Amino acid sequence: MAEPTNDHDADNAPSDDEALLDPSEAAEVIPDDPDHPMDSEDEDPQSDGDRQEEIQLQNDSIAYFDLHTDSIFCIANHPLTPTTIATGGGDDTTYIFSADVPSPVLPQSYESNPYTSRSSLQPIAKLTGHTDSINALTYTLPSGDYLLTGGLDGQLR
Repeated sequence: MAEPTNDHDADNAPSDDEALLDPSEAAEVIPDDPDHPMDSEDEDPQSDGDRQEEIQLQNDSIAYFDLHTDSIFCIANHPLTPTTIATGGGDDTTYIFSADVPSPVLPQSYESNPYTSRSSLQPIAKLTGHTDSINALTYTLPSGDYLLTGGLDGQLR
């Protein structure tokens, strides 16, 4: 049986000197260019660049929920009642609330006074007990009898 040949012997490998490029072999030398802002073609040369555009934001949502005091990390819908929603977040709290609100015919921005204040959805339940952020929620299947919460404290409740 013949011995396998190894093409990567140390004798065939290029030396470190051969692997480097000699400066005389370079076709072009690119000078260092310090980082500076790009020119904008649409700017007026007379302006000082402080032009600001006003953007009017409007919220066309029919409801909102803002009782969490930190970021929301997970959301779960009830399997039989999809408008029953659970949220868990960085405030170590889970809220269960109903998003079943009457839907208007047109978005609020089409009303004669579109900037009326809406109140937040009220929770059905507030679940506490975790000592760190809640990052997992699920209802048991098929009927959603229980809600399981998992937190960064290593507990499943």
